[in-house]
Amino acid sequence: MIVQFFNHGTGKADSAVRYLLQDNDSNGNPRNPKPEIFYGDPDLTKLLIDNNPRKFKYSSGVIAFRDDEKPTEAQLNKIIKDFYLTFAPGLGPDRLNMLIVRHEDKGNTELHLLIPMIDAKTQKQFNITPPGEASKQMFRDFQAMWNHKLGYAQVVEDPLKAEFSNFDKKVPAGKTSNTIKNRLSVEIPKLIRKGKINNRNELIGFLEERGCTITRKGMDYISVKFPNQKKATRLTGPVFSKNSDYKKLVNEADAVLNNTFLNSFQVSRIKVRLEGSTEYRRNFIENRFNKPKRIRKGTTIKPKLPKQKLTSATVQDISSINKNQPETNSGKILSNVDRGISNKLRNPTSGAKGSQYAKSPVSERKKSSGAVQGVAKSLASLQMQIDSAQADLANAQTLEDRIKAEAKLNSLILQKNKLLAEIEQARIAELNQEQAPATTPRRRPRP
Repeated sequence: MIVQFFNHGTGKADSAVRYLLQDNDSNGNPRNPKPEIFYGDPDLTKLLIDNNPRKFKYSSGVIAFRDDEKPTEAQLNKIIKDFYLTFAPGLGPDRLNMLIVRHEDKGNTELHLLIPMIDAKTQKQFNITPPGEASKQMFRDFQAMWNHKLGYAQVVEDPLKAEFSNFDKKVPAGKTSNTIKNRLSVEIPKLIRKGKINNRNELIGFLEERGCTITRKGMDYISVKFPNQKKATRLTGPVFSKNSDYKKLVNEADAVLNNTFLNSFQVSRIKVRLEGSTEYRRNFIENRFNKPKRIRKGTTIKPKLPKQKLTSATVQDISSINKNQPETNSGKILSNVDRGISNKLRNPTSGAKGSQYAKSPVSERKKSSGAVQGVAKSLASLQMQIDSAQADLANAQTLEDRIKAEAKLNSLILQKNKLLAEIEQARIAELNQEQAPATTPRRRPRP
């Protein structure tokens, strides 16, 4: 078993979901058997990804098994449960969404993961695969522990693969050369094991046939200049040594690959390291996602009012719309705004003395414009949808139904708050325009 994540995560979710669920693979060959949804809801995953305003929106990866590794359904469920407990402790499936699709068309079992980079409750960004060596080591320890539990051989690098320096791994050198680099480590060991490449000279001929130029031959390396690459790359490893016996290398490599089981000391060391990494991540999640924001004693949160002149504006429509709404943080702030404007209604002369903007009583004002009334109607319709979503959440029978209902309710509340802000801005602008004097009266000169 191996756990691997890919360098994808931007753009819309439709292409990623379609690739996982389509009947043909990337080469156009039919998948048999067809992909199967192991866990999650594609529509909910797409909703969370597409509504994320950030550049990086999701993580994609795979938990793949060898051809001779046949995990049971119960074992797969335990792996996914432990995956949540290890990499998202304190969040869980109700807050960190995950779509898991099973592929078995290649002869082995693969669980493909698509994970939105967002906490469904706080709407904060959460990356289950943060950059850095510590994160990579955590995934290696996770797969090592589960290979040990299931009795599978550990994942190790094939000794016959080409070895690249860290510089060569990171520096891009054109699409063609990168493709050759990636395939080189896979094709060469296969050809050596099949007996099609028997020594270093045949290996050099194999590379030259694919458009590569050999710039230097050392005792234990060769330097290769790939197509579209200005500088040569040094390839090291047993197969690139001048006097290597390829048959002997194959026997040694197979012995290494087939005897990679952990002893008790290795298991204990990996377990302690993985538990420490999980605890570190749990503390991070607790402080960032679960800990309430600290407010100093005696301080109050004041809402930021618009910068337009607040006249004796009426907020009767907004108050009526907010009536019987669920108590949320945004609802509290909007209620504070309503109270602040209502205080100005009760004290129309507050502010600058003699201000002509405060002279006209509420009864003499004109009714709201068509734009304001249209937004009010939209709010009324939206409130009916919110009520329906709250009912769906209360009646949810399964965890997936609850997650879907919560996501829909959060989306509707966000839309409502935006409309409330729009209607408030429109009403203030309208009243300022209505009550602004046409001309500024001049003072009479004294006699």
